[in-house]
Parts: sequence; structure tokens; C-alpha cells
Amino acid sequence: MESVSLDNPFFDELAKYPVRFSTPVFFGDSPFSSYSASLRNGTGSLMKLGDKYLGVTCEHVLREYRRIKEAQTQTVFHFGRAAINPEEHLISENRVYDLAVFDLTPFVGEVPDFTAAKFVEPTTWPPRDVSREDVICLGGFPGIWREQINLGHLRFCSFSSGAGQVHAVGEHHLMTRVEVEKCVTQFNNGVVLGSLGGLSGGPVFVWRKESILAAELVGFISEYQECYDLMRVTSANLIRENGTLV
Repeated sequence: MESVSLDNPFFDELAKYPVRFSTPVFFGDSPFSSYSASLRNGTGSLMKLGDKYLGVTCEHVLREYRRIKEAQTQTVFHFGRAAINPEEHLISENRVYDLAVFDLTPFVGEVPDFTAAKFVEPTTWPPRDVSREDVICLGGFPGIWREQINLGHLRFCSFSSGAGQVHAVGEHHLMTRVEVEKCVTQFNNGVVLGSLGGLSGGPVFVWRKESILAAELVGFISEYQECYDLMRVTSANLIRENGTLV
């Protein structure tokens, strides 16, 4: 029996899987206009439902962009390399659920690294229910690891967890813990674990034991209470097949 080690390619892939289908969502000054652009970021989950390529993040990320945009009209909004007008591409938002869904179809294949392969395509929708016995994986882009390298050049380092427990399940959410002290960890590029602010909107999958191990998208990170090590995840089944929210 092999030990759990990130030197093992299988476990390395499990740990990195969630960020394959996510991208930084950032807003503020254009990084092309300043060498020290004032920016904030969350995370966007990328998924395909029907014929639409969707970007999902938290409503509070969109709300903060709007607040800044009121004072600074040149404020930019990006899903990764794609600069978008969020009001034009917004499909649905809900403050109670803390979700905002965007139609990113026009950008697929038109923006570098924004290919169809970056979008997870569920085999069935809505996803199945989650239980406390399930094992989940999640990921995103902490703001503390964001770095501006040069004019127009940003670097985002990702955080991901390949296996975590479900601590509680509600009607439209679940709760989990990061529990880094219990994890086999690996940090690259000289980063040090700090605040996990910036994960909001990141994807959460359940590992399903089928004929092969399969990951099912079940939710999106909405809040992390660091003092309690509690992470709230909003259920993905709140999104209809057309991208609107229930």
C-alpha cells in the first residue's frame, strides 16, 4: 500500500484537480496602467451547462466591484485573462445565496488559455446530494499570493485541497474545515500559508466512487471563518441548466 505523498503523481493530481476548472477573478486598477495596480480578487469556477460556458463567483465579489466602480469609473473586471463587462455578461445574481453567474461563451477560444478544456462539463445536472460521509476537494486563489511581476503581468498562486471532510450539510450549503495541520502539504514558488481570503467562488467537488474515481461539482466556496477554521460552501444545485439561479 502506497503512502499519501505529493511525490506520488496520483495524489499530486488529486490535490491539483479543483484549480484546473477555476481562474482568478480580479478587479480594480488595470495592471497595464500601473506597476503597482490596486487590485482585489476572488476566484471564478468554470463550467459548461448545455451550450453555455459559465463563470461562477460570489455575489459579494461582484458587489465590491460595483462599489469601487462608482468611485473609479476606469475599474476593470477580469475572469482570468478575459476582461469582461460584468453587467453585460451577468446571467443571474442572488445576495442571499452569494452567487453570481456569468456567460463567458464569447470568450472561449478567443482569449489565451481560455479554452473549452478549462470548463468542467457535468455528466448530469443538478448534482447529487452531499452527505457527511463524502470526501471533497476544493481550490482557489488567495489574494495574499497575488503578485504583480511587471506592467500587465500578474501572477496568482493557487491553493487546493485534494481530500477534505464534510462537517455539516444544510439545505443550500455545506460546511468543511481546511485543517492544514493534519494535511500533507506542499508549497511552491516560496509562498507561505497565510490568509485564505480570495478563495470566494472557488469550485468544490465530491469524489464519487464509480467504475473509476470521478469528481462531481457540488458547490462554490462562499466564506471562510479563519478563527474557527470553518468554510461555507454554497450548493451548485442552485444553478439551473440555463445558468439562472433558482
